[in-house]
Amino acid sequence: MTDPNIDNLKNEERLKIDIPVEEDMPGGAAKSSPMGTDLVEEFKRLGRQFGDTVQAALNSEEARRLESELRAGMRSFADEVERAFHDAKSSPTATRVKEEATGMKERVETGDVARKAQEGVVSGLRWLSTEFDRLANQFTPAQTPPPPAEKQPPTE
Repeated sequence: MTDPNIDNLKNEERLKIDIPVEEDMPGGAAKSSPMGTDLVEEFKRLGRQFGDTVQAALNSEEARRLESELRAGMRSFADEVERAFHDAKSSPTATRVKEEATGMKERVETGDVARKAQEGVVSGLRWLSTEFDRLANQFTPAQTPPPPAEKQPPTE
């Protein structure tokens, strides 16, 4: 049982397809290869069958049911994600994290964190300077060549 609209589309497509058959070929080329026509006909039949199968699958009740289930599943997924975000925002953990962030902000603003950071940087720079000094002391100073001797007249 096929849809009359599908049959009309198939007939229109058959008219559009211009596959040469035995009588259309110049010089009767198909007559020299009797299997050529059978091959063309089989490909046409396979193409029609494939199209019918795809069309039937897309228009089947099962495909409609699957689409409906997918839509419902996506809606349910979106609702669950939204609920999880809402619950997370109002959870005790989220409240604690907000409070800790506020406390950290206040410590930064009052200079406690800034003072500790500055002390750490100064300490690190002192250490680095000391290490460079040690490294520099490990090298022996380069020998400077003696000043050029003034030419003295040859002694006889």
